[in-house]
Amino acid sequence: MARQKKNNNVKIEVNKEGSMSEAEVLESLEKDIDQARLELEATKREIEEKKVEVASGARREVSADEKSITERQTNRSVKNAALQAKIEAQQAIDSQKVTGKFINLRAPGQSVKLTYMRYAEDPVKWYHLEDGKVYTIPRGFADDINNHYFTPKFIQKSEPMDPSQPMSQIQEVDKSNKKYAFVSTSY
Repeated sequence: MARQKKNNNVKIEVNKEGSMSEAEVLESLEKDIDQARLELEATKREIEEKKVEVASGARREVSADEKSITERQTNRSVKNAALQAKIEAQQAIDSQKVTGKFINLRAPGQSVKLTYMRYAEDPVKWYHLEDGKVYTIPRGFADDINNHYFTPKFIQKSEPMDPSQPMSQIQEVDKSNKKYAFVSTSY
């Protein structure tokens, strides 16, 4: 609530006979100063009243909708903090080093070059792995080697498809045809 600055220009009126006397000019200036002083006092009183109102804790009433929105936002921020803590804990587990033997099931005896980048802030790292050799790699990369490198085999459903209910005919995905394996020797 900003107040606009009043610009009171003192106008000296010129009579037909000549200019005003010095006493009249001083009197009009004093009148303008008194008026400005009264406005300043009124503004100071308004400021003091607002300070008292704010200090007394007079707040507006919050509606039920606003309360529910505030509660949802608070719950969401708590959940996000819990998820962030869970992600950080998983990052710590994934960055632990494990020692194990790499096995190339796709082409035994040959080496392979695999990439690993688990989280968005991680740099892309390439690993040159030879079949049958022992390596120390991050636990997350070892899990990726064992769980994500396979040739999928789709198994079709045996019962006939109902034309009125279109659904996928894939019953399950067989993940047993692994391309690579990392057998840990550390545990």
